[in-house]
Amino acid sequence: MICLLRVDDKLLHGQVAFSWVKNLRIHTIIIADDEVVYDGFMKMTLGLSKPSEVHLEIVEVSKAIELIRQHIHSDLNVMIVVKNIENAYRILEKVPQIQSLNLGSLRTRYGVKQITENIALNDKELQLCQKLINHGTNIEIRMCYHDKKQDFGDFFK
Repeated sequence: MICLLRVDDKLLHGQVAFSWVKNLRIHTIIIADDEVVYDGFMKMTLGLSKPSEVHLEIVEVSKAIELIRQHIHSDLNVMIVVKNIENAYRILEKVPQIQSLNLGSLRTRYGVKQITENIALNDKELQLCQKLINHGTNIEIRMCYHDKKQDFGDFFK
């Protein structure tokens, strides 16, 4: 079962990995990224960031879509992490069974609008989020599992 699709530009880091993994009882984490999959150092670092009992797959987004489809009705709890809105959008386009998206951390960079303390988006990312909302995707902003959920749409009313 797909428990969480999360956007976090740091991908996987201790506090967040353990917070979500523990509370959602995650068996497998899929990191979907077309660049990280070819970066041996990043893959090693990400492997050290996960709980030891959790399986980690680091794959290109297209391969992640195949894996996600296999896990839709699986008994295993799966968490997917991408580092940007575009990758999340690609997944949500191809796997309509996933109806929610968690925004965890998208740090400030050039040409972005600060939405919350942890979320900064450029115009293209804002447009993609609006498309997702229009297609029925629930987008929440929440860093850790026990943080208060913030509905992304509330920032644009």
